[in-house]
Amino acid sequence: MKHLITILFIFLTLPLTSFKGDKDLDTEKYLNFLAAIENTSTFNYFTVIKVKDLNTGITKEICAKGNFVSGALYRELKANYDENGRHRVEEFIKKRKDRYFEFKDKEALYNISFYDYDIKQLHKVRAKYDFNKVVQIIKKDKKFEVGLSDSEMKYFAQVLFNKGYMSGESDCFGGQLEYVDRTKINN
Repeated sequence: MKHLITILFIFLTLPLTSFKGDKDLDTEKYLNFLAAIENTSTFNYFTVIKVKDLNTGITKEICAKGNFVSGALYRELKANYDENGRHRVEEFIKKRKDRYFEFKDKEALYNISFYDYDIKQLHKVRAKYDFNKVVQIIKKDKKFEVGLSDSEMKYFAQVLFNKGYMSGESDCFGGQLEYVDRTKINN
């Protein structure tokens, strides 16, 4: 009986554990995406989305803070910042498990830095830092933080996000990117 209770406990608490690389990566990224979008604190979480500019046909993977993504969606959907608009944007977001969006509104695209997003910079950051070591630190210590310039931070966050790890930055005390365990946040 004790063995059965132990197995039941493990089975019930398994979904509550932080991502360790053994879960479905797409599901983890979707859950991190939702957490970033729903976050309302001054400590903002980064998320990664795939965006197609309907004006040019160009598609990019973009890393942005969740509040910038939701702001872009309010613009694109021409939603008001009231209860109906919030509900409309939330429902739209929840249906995007692939995190793919198409934007025509140029202000929405500017809001997520679509035009400034530099894939070459992403490659430079990926080459500069040892992300396997970063992941090992996160797994071991359950925390990680690094001081980065604004020009590197979102690219660093993008690499982590695509490995299944969410990170964020305080808007009040910027410059420090921190790992965020989605299962331990209180929104």
